[in-house]
Amino acid sequence: MASSDILKEMIGQFSGNELVKKEIASFDKTFQFSTTEGKDYFVTVANGDIKFADGKAPSASVTITGKDEVLSDLYLGKADPVMSYMSGKIKVSGDIMSATKIMGLLKKLKK
Repeated sequence: MASSDILKEMIGQFSGNELVKKEIASFDKTFQFSTTEGKDYFVTVANGDIKFADGKAPSASVTITGKDEVLSDLYLGKADPVMSYMSGKIKVSGDIMSATKIMGLLKKLKK
C-alpha cells in the first residue's frame, strides 16, 4: 500500500479520537509529504480538523521527503522518525518542530 493511502486511512480514523482532537484544537499547520518516486500529498491541520489532499500545498509549514516505503514505515511505526532523519532516509525542511508534532499525532492515530 502506498504511503499516501496509509496516511489517508489513518486520518479517516481521526474523527473518533478525542485525544487527538484536543491536542490539535489550536494547531494550524500544513505538512507537505513528497516521495522520491514523485508522489506529493499534504495534510492540513486547522481548527481541530485534519484534512488530506493530493499534490503540492500552496504553502507548507514543513516538507518531509523520502522513499514511499520509508514514509509508510514511519506511519505504521515500523521506523523511528529521528533515526530515519539522522540516517538520511528522510529529509525535513521548514519547521522541524512541526515535523515532530505530526509524527506524534500519527502515533496517536494508530492507537
